[in-house]
Amino acid sequence: MGFTRIRMAYTAGESISPELFDFYRSLGINLKQLYGQTEASVLVTIQPDGEVRSDSVGVAAPDVEIEISDGGEVLYRSPGVFLEYYKNPEATAEAKTPDGWVHTGDAGYFDKEGYLRIIDRAADVGKLNNGSIYAPKFLENKLKFFPQIKEAVTFGDQKDYVTAFINIDLEAISNWAEKNDVTYASYHELAANDQVSTLIQDCVSSVNQELANEDQFKASQIQRFVVLHKELDADDGELTRTRKVRRKYVADKYSTLVDALYSDKDNVHIETEVTFEDGRKGSIEADVRICDMVSAGASV
Repeated sequence: MGFTRIRMAYTAGESISPELFDFYRSLGINLKQLYGQTEASVLVTIQPDGEVRSDSVGVAAPDVEIEISDGGEVLYRSPGVFLEYYKNPEATAEAKTPDGWVHTGDAGYFDKEGYLRIIDRAADVGKLNNGSIYAPKFLENKLKFFPQIKEAVTFGDQKDYVTAFINIDLEAISNWAEKNDVTYASYHELAANDQVSTLIQDCVSSVNQELANEDQFKASQIQRFVVLHKELDADDGELTRTRKVRRKYVADKYSTLVDALYSDKDNVHIETEVTFEDGRKGSIEADVRICDMVSAGASV
């Protein structure tokens, strides 16, 4: 594949899992994460050689200044900052302050070692009722890094605690089921299996342990979750065609499940309309189990 000729490689945009990051580096590829924008003439941060951390985007590039606003948004300025948007002074004024600071629209923070960590779009970041930060995409990405989980949707803004919808990865769980003599006839049956719920609980527990070690996100540990009885689907309006979750639509469509997650229920019956491949409409009924989690404590 030509990998032996690679001397340096970069990944940017969406975060990749630590396992994937470590895999490419184990091949001897000097893979590093960077963070940037066209408005910055590309680079804002980069991981220095010998200081690569898969959970961060590194430190400020040479001659770049970075600040975190009171609202948690990442701001930067540098000699490479764009002058203006072409024939659009209003957009320029929104994106860039008079003294040269550029609004990224991303929320982030510096960890204890001074590395920048991007957590979500600033507009999507909310707060729990106790005032703690709640970053849905940050949590969902951590869940989706597990091969058993294909999709996740979390809830928590203006709530007492964080909950989640989880879609299992049918291929990964099917392989597991075959090796463990677990019989099933459909995604629905596999998602409802108690052993599968235990597998997903282990994944959520690992995420909670990670969050327990981060001061900003201790309160964002997932307290309750459900394994959804169907896969989220663009044909059903739950995803965009580029497979981005339409979070508000999902919350409205499955409001019965959301309400149950914030109640004392441990099981809820639901009927959901689905669209088949040939365009026909149908419905799926299921008794969905609500799984409770115990908050993890920080490691010593």
